[in-house]
Amino acid sequence: MKRTKGFDGLRCLSIMLVILGHAQIIQPGESGSLRDNISYYYSGGAGVTIFFALSGFLITSLLLRERSTTGSINLKYFFIRRFLRLLPPLIPFYIGIVVFMSLGYIRESYLGLAASVFYVYNFIPKAKLFYSAELAHTWSLAVEEQFYLTWPILLRFFSNAKVYLFAGVVMLLSMLSFFFLKLIPISAGGTSYLLGEVFFTSRWIIPAISPILLGCLAAFVLHYQSASVSAFFTASRSALLVVGLLLLPLLFLGEASVLLPLVFSIGVCAAILWISVNQRSILVRLLEWGPIRYVGLISYGLYVWQGFFVRSGQGFLPKIWLHDMPFNIPLAFLAAIVSYELLEKRVMAYKEKFRVSEVVENAAVCLQKDGGLSEGMLPEVPKSASVLEKV
Repeated sequence: MKRTKGFDGLRCLSIMLVILGHAQIIQPGESGSLRDNISYYYSGGAGVTIFFALSGFLITSLLLRERSTTGSINLKYFFIRRFLRLLPPLIPFYIGIVVFMSLGYIRESYLGLAASVFYVYNFIPKAKLFYSAELAHTWSLAVEEQFYLTWPILLRFFSNAKVYLFAGVVMLLSMLSFFFLKLIPISAGGTSYLLGEVFFTSRWIIPAISPILLGCLAAFVLHYQSASVSAFFTASRSALLVVGLLLLPLLFLGEASVLLPLVFSIGVCAAILWISVNQRSILVRLLEWGPIRYVGLISYGLYVWQGFFVRSGQGFLPKIWLHDMPFNIPLAFLAAIVSYELLEKRVMAYKEKFRVSEVVENAAVCLQKDGGLSEGMLPEVPKSASVLEKV
């Protein structure tokens, strides 16, 4: 699939927001206030929302393209690609966590470690038995993987109408969950609590997947209405609309501020669509500037490793010198660069062998060279994914 310019720049923005938020360089205002809503734009939460929306958009675009090209989605290949993308930085990260826990450099939380390894960290309680500042960021990885366990299956076996119905129901449940899930009364040890006092309810699969799902729906719009989207977002005033949508969270004050991730992701998805159809714009050229793009390329490894060095805040004990400024951020960058250059690039090159649509296109190119096809024509592709695996 042809690379869309500007997206690595968005990844750069996302990861820098996460690092600045975790380093607590900028402090938020009072919850629900206008100052707090403004501070959301330079928070780790905004960074994760951008990551989520972009992830949903890109992965759904690839799946829709594969389905259009082959008539199906090869689920085995999809999960192999996910496995190969996620593990290279995670394996050394988890090894480092175990070593530091055993040495007493960070607090022992082996239950939390197990929850992180098995992608359920978004469901852990706030108790110290589970929570770890070095693992806290893996809640977002858990949300993504829980979503992608079901999303490609839905696209593979269900019609678009049923997928839209699923998305609508989940979005409605997410909006309700942002408000009411935390208020559910529970009892533990004979003491009554609200669910939000015990768990990070905003990180549960519903409502946390709402930005991912909006990114997925943006991919549907661009895939099936590409001409209309291109005409709309190349219009002279479209940029103003995108800015307006990005500023929409400023209106959600007080209790409505719980919807900030959902509302902000609407503007992010509009920005993603605008970038997709304005590839020669000044903004895209800025996002493609070498250093910015490179940080975007290493952003996944950087997200993993900033949790080890920067952690999810600066007040947690125990810690050692590498958790403090000015060492933590440079060390996170160093670990991410080593991970990308020595591990991830090699594994990603191997991962491309499991992209079905690329296999089909390569077969078409070979046939063209052999004179079996007229220029510009694609062969009729079998509908069965099992047949495609033999191409």
